[in-house]
Amino acid sequence: MARRNSPRRTTTRRVTWRDVTFRVRHTRDYIHEGTDHVEIIVLTPEKAVLPITDTGYLSHFIDPNQLKAGGGPVAFVLAWLEREARSAMYQKADFISRQLTLFD
Repeated sequence: MARRNSPRRTTTRRVTWRDVTFRVRHTRDYIHEGTDHVEIIVLTPEKAVLPITDTGYLSHFIDPNQLKAGGGPVAFVLAWLEREARSAMYQKADFISRQLTLFD
C-alpha cells in the first residue's frame, strides 16, 4: 500500500521493568500503511541488560493488528520481556550484570 499523506503518528511512553527504565516509542504506519514501528530505548541504568536487546536499543516492525491484540505497544513490550526473561541465556546475563566487579 502507498503511504498516506498524513504525518506519522508517534506516541512515547516511559516504562520501568525490573529496575530498568526505558522508552517505548510507537509509530503507526511507519514505512507504509499497515506497518507499525516500535522502538525500545534503555534510559537507566546505563548498560542495563534486557532479554530482547543487549545494546539498550531495539527497532521492531510489526503488524498493527498484532500490536493491538497484544494490548498496545507498552503491554506488548512488557509481555515480550517477560517471555524472553525465562530463557536460560537471559537469566545468566542478568545474574552476571548484577554482580559487583573490581574492573570495568
